[in-house]
Amino acid sequence: MSNPDSSTAVVNFGEFILNMDMGRYSFIICQILKFSGLRVVVKLDPKFFNKKAPYREMLLAQDFIKVRNTSTEAGTIELHGESLRKKTIKLEYGYGLIQNRINAYYLPYTLHPRFYQTFSENTNFQLYRSMERKNRIFFAGNFDRTQYSRSILKADFEGIISRVEVLDHIKATYSEDPRVIYASTKKDLYESLKTKQKVNQLIISEVKTPAEDWLPILSKNDFYLCLPGGAMPLSHNAFEAMALGTIPILQYKDLFYPALEHLKNCLAYSTFDTLDAAIETALNMNEQEVFLMKQAVVEYYDKYLATERTIETIHSFLASEEATMTIAMPFLPKR
Repeated sequence: MSNPDSSTAVVNFGEFILNMDMGRYSFIICQILKFSGLRVVVKLDPKFFNKKAPYREMLLAQDFIKVRNTSTEAGTIELHGESLRKKTIKLEYGYGLIQNRINAYYLPYTLHPRFYQTFSENTNFQLYRSMERKNRIFFAGNFDRTQYSRSILKADFEGIISRVEVLDHIKATYSEDPRVIYASTKKDLYESLKTKQKVNQLIISEVKTPAEDWLPILSKNDFYLCLPGGAMPLSHNAFEAMALGTIPILQYKDLFYPALEHLKNCLAYSTFDTLDAAIETALNMNEQEVFLMKQAVVEYYDKYLATERTIETIHSFLASEEATMTIAMPFLPKR
């Protein structure tokens, strides 16, 4: 196999995933190429410098070679090396790739971009996997009604229950249930997690958790309620939970490839009634059952979602006789 350290990846995303919130994916892909041992040359669209893109500074801070022009076509990555004939990676986007499978490597959805700043941040989860779990079910995140009640979510993903709808349902259904705890402030959240004894509670926090506390907090819980993002069901926090062995409760098990399995490596729901059933199942599950599900979640994450698997795929392509490969990103809309 050719040595990746002597090879260069010339990346031309085009405008779509360089700007604004989509910039997270360009940063992550470039970092994965870097973690694979490749020198990264990335073409930056002129608009990249004109807009305040949330993840622009993260990309600019890396030691990539940034260029304004390249012969590499938009939507492709060209791989070059002293002992490597030119190879091309084509990038395909579109929610239609979920149902209409193509001959491609399906890039797993990702952790938050901050976990890709170094390789160790992206892979060093063993300590958190072994933490003692003090609480049964947890969710923390933004419930802004404008952002998390957008019509585009239901237009693109029929039948999906939005984050705000789940919150409203739980508040109405479990209003008198002492097992459901609402943490409306950071102080409330930290107090609710201070318990010395294991408690079978559902804690819902409507406050943003500081980044440095996120993994320690996640690792205190058996289950994580993986509620949809604003424009699509997938959210980084589901994958961060699974990296730690925290079991996902979610509506979108079939958006994973291969699909997650109810009662094996997730608790799945499709309606408000089955959401209630999943919550009750989690709250009443015995410790041995939880332990076996946690093992299955970690096994799934390490086999299918871990960044190391993507790196192995890139290395296999470099070593092969193939001239092209396709990376599919079904979690991005077609543009």
